[in-house]
Amino acid sequence: MIEMKVSDPVFRFLGGHFHQDIESPKDALNEYLNEASQKLKERDLIALTEFVNSDYSEANKNEFIEEAADGIYFPEDDLTPVEWLKQVTEQIRKHLKTTQQMVPE
Repeated sequence: MIEMKVSDPVFRFLGGHFHQDIESPKDALNEYLNEASQKLKERDLIALTEFVNSDYSEANKNEFIEEAADGIYFPEDDLTPVEWLKQVTEQIRKHLKTTQQMVPE
């Protein structure tokens, strides 16, 4: 199991934007992309990419994401939490590229 820390940037990103009070995950992501600073998006992208590519088991990553992003019901989207987070990470990467910022690979 991955230890949940409020200070963890992945936990802060998921819990701060994908909580129970959101209209939809898509709306929450769009709000984040439009309102967060470039610097924050760049930092989040690094943290999310490191998390997705980490050595934690797929099951542990899925459990962490489900607990932190409690506003999302994953079976409804036919994606595992990790697959969903990979899509979110890619959308942030594409958004940053369109805003002419340097994006870590």
